[in-house]
Amino acid sequence: MAGHFEPFTQMMTEPEEVIRAFLPELSLPPLIACVVHLTGETSILSRLHPPRLVNVVESAESGQDLMEGGYTPAEAQMIHDELMQAIAGFRSGDGKLPQLSTQVTQELLRFMSGGNVKEDYLEFISEEVALDGVDRRAVELDTDALKAAAKEFPVIIIGAGLGGVLAAIRLDEMGIPYTIIEKNPGIGGTWFENKYPGCRVDVSGHSYSYSFRPNHQWTSYYPLADEIRQYFDQSAEEYGVKQHIRFNTEVSQAIYHEDGGIWQVDIVGTDGQRETLKAKAVISAVGQLNRPKMPEIKGLDSFTGAVFHSAQWPDGFDPAGKRMAVIGSGASAFQIIPEMAQCASHLTVFQRSPVWMFPNPAYHTPVGKGQSWALHKLPFYSKWYRFWLFHVATEGVYDKTLVDPDWNKPGSVSASNEELRRQLTAWMESQVRSPDLLEKILPDYPPFGKRILQDNGTYLTALQQPNVELVTSGIVEIVENGVRTADGQLHEVDAIACATGFHADRFLFPMHVEGRDGIVLNEQWSDNNGRAYLGITIPNFPNLFCIYGPNTNLVVAGSIAHNAESQVNYALRCIRMLLESGHDSMACRQDVHDRYNDRVDEVNAGTAWGFSGVENWYKNSEGRVTANLPFRIIDYWKMTRKPDPADFVFD
Repeated sequence: MAGHFEPFTQMMTEPEEVIRAFLPELSLPPLIACVVHLTGETSILSRLHPPRLVNVVESAESGQDLMEGGYTPAEAQMIHDELMQAIAGFRSGDGKLPQLSTQVTQELLRFMSGGNVKEDYLEFISEEVALDGVDRRAVELDTDALKAAAKEFPVIIIGAGLGGVLAAIRLDEMGIPYTIIEKNPGIGGTWFENKYPGCRVDVSGHSYSYSFRPNHQWTSYYPLADEIRQYFDQSAEEYGVKQHIRFNTEVSQAIYHEDGGIWQVDIVGTDGQRETLKAKAVISAVGQLNRPKMPEIKGLDSFTGAVFHSAQWPDGFDPAGKRMAVIGSGASAFQIIPEMAQCASHLTVFQRSPVWMFPNPAYHTPVGKGQSWALHKLPFYSKWYRFWLFHVATEGVYDKTLVDPDWNKPGSVSASNEELRRQLTAWMESQVRSPDLLEKILPDYPPFGKRILQDNGTYLTALQQPNVELVTSGIVEIVENGVRTADGQLHEVDAIACATGFHADRFLFPMHVEGRDGIVLNEQWSDNNGRAYLGITIPNFPNLFCIYGPNTNLVVAGSIAHNAESQVNYALRCIRMLLESGHDSMACRQDVHDRYNDRVDEVNAGTAWGFSGVENWYKNSEGRVTANLPFRIIDYWKMTRKPDPADFVFD
């Protein structure tokens, strides 16, 4: 198995005063769980309420100094004292952790999950936390016949990012031969390509890793791109994936042949060398954000300075002392702008629409010695910390995205969405001095109508620097020395960074993919209307599986790493089903696919991001949401745990 579940062989040898000094840095909810693991009993749970979500604004407005999990400073002190007593008891004993009974484990799971939870949620969390150290997401072949069949079932994976490396590791566990085709010279996908200043993940790094290979080495809570790239590169190295990768190579076309159920995959290297490979299955791990989209602006080619997309930041480009322009105000621009404000002689930001932002004091915070110690040495802290991050990102947020059909207040879609709008507005008002600037940056659309970003004050501070100008007048044209806007002003600049997104609605673009009866995938999808069953399998395209395919992007459903594990689990269990049945191929039934996508469209339409009148990259040109998964992550987990043979046509 792939599991890297720590046996806690690194003992807690630090003096008591050192450990106690670490505690204020640590997350409170996981510490509660650690007390139970160290003592074997649950009395601390009866003295505390289950951890709940509380944000910076809510804490300030409550008149209490609420800490993580909604605990008061007095409760935090009690948790710290209980933990120190538990550590002392453990260290004076035989060095063995007590074995938690099923009853104690269930009580702890319920408490950490918020109290009143359903049995299926407990099962879901049990798998995610893996307290027993068992990796239940590995797909095993348990007979010699299956193992022999696996060796004759070659798979081609397209892309060596998060999903592609994950699929490779899991295929290798099954004994299935595979080849990865990667267009870049290195591993990491979007984290290899995006090298702009300030590029970092905007979910916690400690949840942005494989469940079987947790990373306790992140240097900051929201790691920079290069560190994330290194993580996936090291994962590939450790599991022997690199030797199976064809770098600097693209798939030009993939054609399915019904005779024998074979995919013919044509590849081309950067040197123009072409080759044809054959496989029994193809796994597309190209993702949604892999083809940069330059803005369609008159005169863009006439600009005489440097002009580039944020995902194609030129090596060696130095913005210091230059008059810089950033076109865009989404996630990439949000990270680039504070960096440019520090070094450019002048920075002009061209904003088409403002963004909502969560207050996040830890966004640029480095991981301290205490957190590192706890992740490595405090028994079960790393597991519960990962769970808490997961819980915070999903629970208590989803309902705020749903449209109340009886709600009619502009700028929000429900009472809870309005409350969130008020909290986010209060945060932004607390950070901005100028009423004119505040008017420009406060969105008029509902929270979650577009991607909500993370800010610790850095972005809003940057916009208020004397060398930074925020322009909201639309761009009319670009001329040789600058950008002309609708108000008639010419903004002279030396370089233009286009943080203008990707062709997110063109899945598997620009590959030519041809399935059964010569059906072309791009035509079936009408260019930009991608649909798949569970975002993974597609009618008329046997043995083709997608990771991060149509309608699998997460808005409030946790880490994309977790979602990728669900998708890979489903795809590989489909392959195992094929091996067990002896069939050559399987394709999703059209009626099953259609019912699922009707439900996807229905739920998406009832969300803030699917709300009529809201424009975002989640929608295609027809207004249909093609990017986002509209379901709770536990629902998607249940959908993808095990494929149903009745959902497929076998040949």
